[in-house]
Amino acid sequence: MNKYILYTVLLSLFFFSCVEENLNNIAENQFVVEAFIYAGEPINDIRIKSSFPLADEEDTSVPINDAQVTLMKGSQSYSLISSGQDGFYHYPGNDAEVSTGDVFHLEIQHNGIIATAQTIVPTPTTGLQLSKDTVLVPELPLREGREAVQMVIGEFIRNSSIDAMWDNPNDDLYFMIVESLSEQTDPIFPDVVTNALERFRFVSEPTNDSMLTFLSGTLVSFGTYQVRVYHINQEYAALYENREQDSRDLNEPPSNVTNALGVFSAFNSQNAFFELARE
Repeated sequence: MNKYILYTVLLSLFFFSCVEENLNNIAENQFVVEAFIYAGEPINDIRIKSSFPLADEEDTSVPINDAQVTLMKGSQSYSLISSGQDGFYHYPGNDAEVSTGDVFHLEIQHNGIIATAQTIVPTPTTGLQLSKDTVLVPELPLREGREAVQMVIGEFIRNSSIDAMWDNPNDDLYFMIVESLSEQTDPIFPDVVTNALERFRFVSEPTNDSMLTFLSGTLVSFGTYQVRVYHINQEYAALYENREQDSRDLNEPPSNVTNALGVFSAFNSQNAFFELARE
């Protein structure tokens, strides 16, 4: 499962906002690593791209698709392959298990540079509960006119909030993903814009709270939805907590990658489910 929407915002802010003198010291063949692994999930969220100068107002980095990427756990070694032309790499086998407490080493070779990093898979989220397991969508009073329809839809959306709650005794960071598990869309209301009829997916910002709320009434399709709450590892927590820097004191952001920029981190989760059904 690709969580790139969440990570690219933070990494764009951090790793390309170093002071100019630091950037001038970076070799032309330096690269940026965005590497994330998830307990119990396939390894497919390893991305490599070039760095770019601070003077560039836009992200001018380019994907690197020809690196040698290796993951290691104990005596096991897993060679990753390019997933296409976007700089992503994945492990094609099914024998690379990512479990709580596992220590993974990452090695990337490209243009004479060998970059390395290490991460530990954190404990999973515990105690995840949803305030509702079913949300019923009312039938629209189409014969009563537009105003009546709008009133029913508005009331439904206002009353459709679902709370996701979990244990967080140490104020750790977590983030939540809500996504449709249905392969086909079954729109809840008529005249839904065609482009919106895709498998729904929502990604929250990291939080150190023990609850997040979302509106199920903003979903577009009936069916089963999965709520997955991820426990964030320390490397990524440090990156997130360093997201705001005083412009008079710009320091290079936290990085656990040697000989390159970026971060290698692991996540662990717990999931719950709810249904969006007809009333």
